[in-house]
Amino acid sequence: MSNILEKKFFYLFIILQPILDLLTSFMSRNMDLPLTIGIIARSLFMVYMFMYALFVYRPQGRIYKYSRWILIGIGVYIITFLGYTLLSKDTSIITEIKGVIKLFYFPIVLTGLFILNEKDSLEISNNFLMYLLLGYTGVIFIATITGTYFRSYNEYLYGLGTVGWFFAANEIGSIIAILTPFTIINIIENKLNIVNIISIILCILSSLYMGTKVPFIGFIGSLGILMVYIIFTYIFTKIKKISTSLNYKKISIYVITIGIVFCGLFYKSPVYKNLMFNYGHIVHKIVQFIEGPKDENPATKPMDPNEEVVVVEPEEQEPEINMHINQDDLVGSLLSNRTAVAEEIKNIYKKSSIVEKLVGLGHVIEIKSGISTDKTIEMDQLDIFYRHGIVGTILYFGQLIMLIGVIIKSLFRNARYLLDLDIITCMIAIFLGIAIAFSSGHVLTAPAVSIFIILSIIKLYNKVVEGN
Repeated sequence: MSNILEKKFFYLFIILQPILDLLTSFMSRNMDLPLTIGIIARSLFMVYMFMYALFVYRPQGRIYKYSRWILIGIGVYIITFLGYTLLSKDTSIITEIKGVIKLFYFPIVLTGLFILNEKDSLEISNNFLMYLLLGYTGVIFIATITGTYFRSYNEYLYGLGTVGWFFAANEIGSIIAILTPFTIINIIENKLNIVNIISIILCILSSLYMGTKVPFIGFIGSLGILMVYIIFTYIFTKIKKISTSLNYKKISIYVITIGIVFCGLFYKSPVYKNLMFNYGHIVHKIVQFIEGPKDENPATKPMDPNEEVVVVEPEEQEPEINMHINQDDLVGSLLSNRTAVAEEIKNIYKKSSIVEKLVGLGHVIEIKSGISTDKTIEMDQLDIFYRHGIVGTILYFGQLIMLIGVIIKSLFRNARYLLDLDIITCMIAIFLGIAIAFSSGHVLTAPAVSIFIILSIIKLYNKVVEGN
């Protein structure tokens, strides 16, 4: 009976994710409160997972023992970190606690769900994940067509796009990007029906009309990686004469059709206008660089008899276009100048004490004498390292690295798993999530987003290691 209740509680919590994000948006926009329903609910779930993994169910396998030791280490570290930070610095206790909850939500819940999964294998289907995404994209669509949506960007920034009734475009965009591969594969693997068609259409529209880079790149990445995978496996299986259940013709038709629809809508979408506004000058330079300089000698050019000779004074000549593409400018533009913030925090970390290098700078960092900020770099891996130091980072990524290592080991033992579309889909979602975490942030350090990376990892583990 307890197994059934635990499983139902897990599924209920996952299903409530879009509702929690809607309630969080409402509270953030209309109430001046330090905590929202989203933070409270997810914090309670994290505490429950922590207690469950340590005291409720303790499997005897070596990997589970290591997992519990990692959790104990995280618990000791968090107490030490908060104690040191609050005693040695003039900082806000609420800000530090909120920061710790947001950052350590991922490793704690990942470990807790991994142990819960051992007791009673969690069933995470593509259909289930597609419906979750439909919850997000459906809200964005309804809010947009009724004209009651919120802008993806603040009024003082340039940027078109709709975030529906949700709050943070960065987080919602990351959720859409991570769940997109499951929606694409679900429509490929199953017969066409009205729900599947609506889900992929709303996924395309949300990726384009949110106006932000992350869901747009996530959609392109999902389709692109899938297409490369299909071409590679088709050639490989033909050469090696390996039998496979993959229907290459059907997959190719679906991927190409989805790609055509996506491209057809792209040039009229907010994301296209935003990209051209922010990166159009870089694209123009790249095109000029590829084409090369167009030098024409007036002395050798045939002259039209009716052409009037015009003498242009030196000061009236157009300035030469600088065709040099500065790598730092390019990277800075693509990462929205996050590298500049990262460099500033890096210099502070270098000058910090040994203790701070080990336990981190904390979530409120003193930039200059008397001036502090809780602004993040928005590159998750760097935020984790600088704010929680060497010890915190090792504990943070310990469980993730251990699980990925076990999965890779199993893949080496049975390479035929790489011909399973479900497995490839999980790998695409995890890759996109980690890539987005480093380039745009708001993935590993955002509980609303990181739960979907956790689901992808558990699903992949069950497929590869457990064979479910």
